[in-house]
Amino acid sequence: MNIRPFFGAKSYFVRTVLWISVAILFIIGVLSTVVFLKTQSLFVKNQYASNQKILYQVKYNMGFMDQTIGNLCKTLYLNNDVSAIMYAKQEDMVDVANRLNKVVSSITSANPYIHSISIYNRNLDQAYNAGSPLFFEDKLLLDIYNNDQSVPKMKPIFRDIKKLVNGKEEPDPVFSYVIYETSAGDLKPDGVVIINVRSKWLIDNIQQINMVDKRNGDNVFMMDQSGQYLDDGTGDQAIMKWLRADWVSYRNDHPEAEPDGFFQSKHDGTSYLITYSNVDSAGMTLLKTQPVFEVYKYIKSLKTSIALITLVVVLLALALSIAISRRIYRPVGKLVSSVKSDRVRRSDHDVVIDEFSYLNTVYRQSMEQLDLFDKEKYQYKDVMKHYWLSRLLTEGPSIPQPELRTIFKEMKFALPVEGEYAVCILKLDNYKELQHTFTSKDRETIRFAMINIASEIVARKYPNEGLDMKDDHVLLLVNVPEGDDMFPSDMIALLKDAQETVSRYFKVSFTASISDSVNRLGGLHDSYNHALDQSMYRLLLGHSSVITSETVKKKAESKKTGYSKELEEWLVETIKSGNVPAMKKVLATLFEETSTLNYHNALVTIIRLADAVFGAMEHAKGSSSIALPLSSITRSLLEKETIGEIHRTLWGVLQDSFSNEQLEAPNTMNHFVVDAVTEYIHKNYQDASLSLSSVAAMMKLSTRNLSKIYKEATQISIPDYINEFRLAKAAELLIHHDLSVIEVSKRVGILNETYFFSLFKKKYKVTPKEYALQRNVNRVIAE
Repeated sequence: MNIRPFFGAKSYFVRTVLWISVAILFIIGVLSTVVFLKTQSLFVKNQYASNQKILYQVKYNMGFMDQTIGNLCKTLYLNNDVSAIMYAKQEDMVDVANRLNKVVSSITSANPYIHSISIYNRNLDQAYNAGSPLFFEDKLLLDIYNNDQSVPKMKPIFRDIKKLVNGKEEPDPVFSYVIYETSAGDLKPDGVVIINVRSKWLIDNIQQINMVDKRNGDNVFMMDQSGQYLDDGTGDQAIMKWLRADWVSYRNDHPEAEPDGFFQSKHDGTSYLITYSNVDSAGMTLLKTQPVFEVYKYIKSLKTSIALITLVVVLLALALSIAISRRIYRPVGKLVSSVKSDRVRRSDHDVVIDEFSYLNTVYRQSMEQLDLFDKEKYQYKDVMKHYWLSRLLTEGPSIPQPELRTIFKEMKFALPVEGEYAVCILKLDNYKELQHTFTSKDRETIRFAMINIASEIVARKYPNEGLDMKDDHVLLLVNVPEGDDMFPSDMIALLKDAQETVSRYFKVSFTASISDSVNRLGGLHDSYNHALDQSMYRLLLGHSSVITSETVKKKAESKKTGYSKELEEWLVETIKSGNVPAMKKVLATLFEETSTLNYHNALVTIIRLADAVFGAMEHAKGSSSIALPLSSITRSLLEKETIGEIHRTLWGVLQDSFSNEQLEAPNTMNHFVVDAVTEYIHKNYQDASLSLSSVAAMMKLSTRNLSKIYKEATQISIPDYINEFRLAKAAELLIHHDLSVIEVSKRVGILNETYFFSLFKKKYKVTPKEYALQRNVNRVIAE
């Protein structure tokens, strides 16, 4: 829901009021519910306790009555008159009547709840009754003697013995106590005494004692172990039937239930609270039913009271939430007002839903401005840092000392203004291959990584600053601590570590050249030039070398200008004679001698040696020789960075030239032609006139021969490779530069825009604009 149209600029304030109100209402609602449920539970427990008191009283009365009747049974069983009737051998009705009258007069007068007494004489197989017809046929006696099932002694047994009223049988419920004895050899008793107790008397007595008010729906029931009620026939049979079934079900579902307890059940849509208590001594269960609405009628009034109290508290809570919200909102409101009044620029695209969204929009725009400012600041700082370091290398002596101190402080150089310094040049190896393999952006990244890695490793011991000199090398300006005699050896170890790290992560190598230390910044210009000249000795020392003045001192001071004339003549003779083993040996000796020269003499000597080799090869082959691409071979030799590479290349040319498999010699040497053509295309792809004909004219070869050589070596024709390289450069320009498609096509040497579109879509399956858009979107997502 958008509440802003209703509440204007204070929508967050309204939300605060609503959230606090909802929180307070939730707490009040939960507390009220808990209080109500707890109170309801307490009422039920209290009612159960009250019912249990009634049942305990009944239970006590029943126990007392059970004990009284039990004592009476024992007294009667031991009574002389009863014993005389029970064990008589001969029947004397006068004596029986007298004795029964005596028993009845003494028992019933003191115990009005006695219904009747039955005495059975096994000897005479005759039962005598007092309080009922003299010769009443008691079914209980028949059960004792005719069935194998034993009858419990001294336990109440509820039964209906029936009685005749005006010639009709009517129910006469009693519960009977039986006492008898059996001998060890005979399970049938010799005599039995049965005392029948009036059940109505017991029920009336219990109701009078406990004052059960049936008008409220309360009922008390007594049930024996077989599930029979002690009832005078006036009870509600439907409730009694339902209660019996529920009680049996509850007892089966809760076999571990306590002897006394309560549960709830429904009958005809009315919920009842059923309280029960077991009278173990009498083998009876007391059950009291009470409608739940009678229990909850007080709870309903409590519920109404709680609802009224809750309503009052809610109103107070709303007032309190508004007051709290105002206090919470006050600093926010002041901040929003302050921002609005101080903000100069506001965009029409600001997303304003509430106060915080407005502040977030302002904050985001401010951070964007700050980020832009910081970026410009750091870019400016990097540019200025590069500028001043470059000036130190080129104009060191011309910068006054006070100005240098200010510059070092502002640029936060890691170098001190005064002290000893050295220049360390890090020169990429195989730079020609890197130019073909990596884009200018990638090469810049590699140089950046070289500076960071080398600077961090060297900084373990020596403060330094890195500087990208573009093209093939970077440098470190290193501060040398005063009196540090271990600087050269320690610096070599650190640079070796840097070379290993760069090689491991970027798969490139570099050669390092360390200048001698100078004691002033003004001498850095000479140190840089010295280190740069010194790095040329990579030609003699090889890739990944660390060059110092000590490592090249012997070569630089060498007075030799070249190898001996005799060795050259010996090599020429071996070439002319085709003696390959001797040729290999003398060539190795020549390069070994060349490696002892200084750089300039070694370079001249290598050119002289190549010229001698090629001249001898042409003389040896004569007019029948296969044409050698000497210009391509010479160019390839001059592009090699180390004397070892030049040696291997020159020996390969000789070896291929004098191989016994003459037909394969041209194929082996074609790589020189291919390299030359590929390099020429890379340098001149922007020339719209670049074609197979122009390349063939440059190589001094026919178009047919050149095309065949290139296609066999690379599996692609020269025109196709020109287009492939131009399209790759075009894709790079589209991604990294904001240029139109026409400008891009012209920059890669394709003047026909339609032709450019056709070539580009054929290769990349999309138009140039779509390609640039996709790549930029992917780059943004990746970032």
